[in-house]
Amino acid sequence: MAVEGFAMMRVTIDPVTRAKLSNLDSYLELCDEAGQVIGRFIPAHDPKLYEGVVSPAGSEELRRRSREESGRPLADILRDLEGRPSPSA
Repeated sequence: MAVEGFAMMRVTIDPVTRAKLSNLDSYLELCDEAGQVIGRFIPAHDPKLYEGVVSPAGSEELRRRSREESGRPLADILRDLEGRPSPSA
């Protein structure tokens, strides 16, 4: 599945690599022989994990929230984030 507006290349992997990537529950960095990150892998989640999950908000509340116009402009959020010290500092 591609993200709208972005092309995504598909690579078919061999069974050995597939076995190495199975049962992941978090992101994975793919590195070359020198340890340089060449990409990140996000495992697909099984939709069955969400079967039976019910939102604590009722359907009317969810409809109300979807109509609500609130929040802040993205430019304001980004400006605030730029003013923060980096986590590694």
